[in-house]
Amino acid sequence: MNPQAIDDDLLSFGVRIDSARDAEQLRWLIARASAQDIRLTAARLCARRAPSPQQVIAALGLERRGRRRNEPVPLALAQALTRKRQQGWRDAR
Repeated sequence: MNPQAIDDDLLSFGVRIDSARDAEQLRWLIARASAQDIRLTAARLCARRAPSPQQVIAALGLERRGRRRNEPVPLALAQALTRKRQQGWRDAR
């Protein structure tokens, strides 16, 4: 399959593709969700513009990779960062 055909296939999902990263995220999403779910979710999210792949991934309740941004920072790490900041402020005086 040629690259143009692949791009045309990606555009058929109703998701906005502005960059190579968006195309890669949509390919990731296609591997994990059904085409019908992607199209229905994209149509539901569509306002003035087609939704981005990140919006569709979030709406389907999928997680791309890495640590979730909503997870709280562990207490020990937060305390260590606070100590570092305070030490830096003291050293700057």
